[in-house]
Amino acid sequence: MDVKNRIAALIEHLQQGLLERETPARLALLAALSGEHLLLLGPPGTAKSELSRRLYTLMADGSYFERLLTRFSVPEELFGPLSIKALEQDRYLRQTQGYLPEASIAFIDEIFKTNSAILNSLLTLLNERQFDNGNERLPVPLVSVIAASNELPEGAELNALYDRFLLRYQVAPVGDEAFTALLTLSHSYQAPDPSLRLTGEELAALRKHAEQLPLSPALIRLLHSLRRFLAEQDIPVSDRRWRKVVKLLKVSACCNGQPQADLLDAWLLPHCLWQQPEQQGRLTDWLHEHIAADPGFSPQLVSELVDSWQERLDQDADPVLPSLNEQGYQLYLDEQGQPVIEAKGQRQKRNESGQLLYRQPRLPDAVFTEQEIRNLGGNRDQYQPLMESYQRPSALQPKAWPASHVASRLRQLDERIDELARYLEWLETQQQGLGQRLRQHLWLSPELGERARVQLEQQQAALSRQHERLQQLRLAFAELPVEG
Repeated sequence: MDVKNRIAALIEHLQQGLLERETPARLALLAALSGEHLLLLGPPGTAKSELSRRLYTLMADGSYFERLLTRFSVPEELFGPLSIKALEQDRYLRQTQGYLPEASIAFIDEIFKTNSAILNSLLTLLNERQFDNGNERLPVPLVSVIAASNELPEGAELNALYDRFLLRYQVAPVGDEAFTALLTLSHSYQAPDPSLRLTGEELAALRKHAEQLPLSPALIRLLHSLRRFLAEQDIPVSDRRWRKVVKLLKVSACCNGQPQADLLDAWLLPHCLWQQPEQQGRLTDWLHEHIAADPGFSPQLVSELVDSWQERLDQDADPVLPSLNEQGYQLYLDEQGQPVIEAKGQRQKRNESGQLLYRQPRLPDAVFTEQEIRNLGGNRDQYQPLMESYQRPSALQPKAWPASHVASRLRQLDERIDELARYLEWLETQQQGLGQRLRQHLWLSPELGERARVQLEQQQAALSRQHERLQQLRLAFAELPVEG
């Protein structure tokens, strides 16, 4: 059985008889596959510990540890009692067998009720996978910890512990629609066949393979756009957390047998980046809007680009004409009222003789970025064009433009048309077999998959209309009168 089918079978085992717990079950398994930890936030009696016990049954080796913390918990409850024999020899050692340092899967309830006597050792164990026993720092076999809490941490000293949980999920009681099923549920959990269970060697091999996968250019641009959104929402995300998110995205793609992590793997992002529970809804709404869309080709931004070219055409065809210098470059007024060659925000700068001073570099593999779209014609916050009046002698003698001016317009339009055409081709390839990809995706929920499909179709239709408008504008620019 290949990796994808095997993991699909494990997901099915994990979800047996659990109502409305599909997403936390997938997150728990993905956390174990990635070597990360999951925090379940919610009231008691919502199957948090049950999920952890089931996750352990998917592992072929290792042991399980479970503990409820209180404000009076002592280190011995987590890390084992002190060795009396070692103390007799003036050695400070703990007997860790059967405790957290020997476990592969662990469940810690009320995690944020930990105290300073436990905190430092717990942080090292969760992050570095090491435990200080006496004067030795020893590696531990820990695969993943699922922690539970009824409330968020209080106090700055717990922030580091909170940050150790890359995946976070709010668990709620079963809703009204599934309440009857809950009342009549008669299901006992069946552990998977031993041949399906995952060994430590297989987990290490999976992570090593996933590490080699690249991120698709569209996914990179999505992450850039998400980072700007998070800054606008005042949601801080550390560089370390971004690196862990990338690892998680790659493991998600690897399990699906994909050659790279792409936009469909971004379903994980809302579960990794919120700090307060109310932020998760905003992140989910943002993802639903962008899951299948390249932010560099937002239909709204492309529409603004085309509108700006329509304005340029209207100006070029109008008897009130932009003022040009001797080399044929259009003149603008800067803040001091002095004529300059290029509008504020455009990618090129020239001196009065028309010599190119500098050009801003394009992003690698980018087709459009949001800023470039605005700079290449969509920026409304530019210097004011310097205009000159022109009276047509007659309708038969229209104003003629320098050939260089019209050629420049056509060259820029051709670039925009070609870039948009390439993106439309990419959208077409995304549409091919999309339904099958969504059905076979291990992690993506049916609801989000349907949103992605509808969004792709809507974006394709909207951008096709803008592509046609650009082609029509090119024809109109090519018909402008040219001197000589």
